[in-house]
Amino acid sequence: MSSRKDAWVLAACMGCMAVSGGAAAQKQPAPAAAAPSAQPAPGNVMGYGVKLGGFFSDQHKQVAKRYFATKYAKAKDCPEGMQRTGKTCKPPVEGRYWTVGQPLQKAVQTYPIPDQLATQLPEAPKGYEYVRAGEDILLVSKGMHLVVDMIQDVMS
Repeated sequence: MSSRKDAWVLAACMGCMAVSGGAAAQKQPAPAAAAPSAQPAPGNVMGYGVKLGGFFSDQHKQVAKRYFATKYAKAKDCPEGMQRTGKTCKPPVEGRYWTVGQPLQKAVQTYPIPDQLATQLPEAPKGYEYVRAGEDILLVSKGMHLVVDMIQDVMS
């Protein structure tokens, strides 16, 4: 088995132990029950990282779509890696080759998000970064390039 697969299996096993309350978790006393108002909001950094699919709020999605609509709707140029098709900017390859919970394939071309948009979104948690792939904004882990959350179709 390659070292990359070994690391993937190890990470998966550690995640399973954390979720199922593995041996290490059983040795510690159980925390007191938290009041419903004390529950973390979706997207907050939780025990082992960021909750899959729970980082971006509807407001974040609106901000990203508004940014791209304002910047590129009537402009003659498109963001890097996209091309003008009629009145809109589209990626050169149709389809979405990524999904939340899966690592990005090496063939997927990603681009940094514009600084002006980055200042309007919450700061990416430590160990994560924002990238644009096609028409989507992704929050990915820096090491494994795992897609943690996404804002789909920001150009539409």
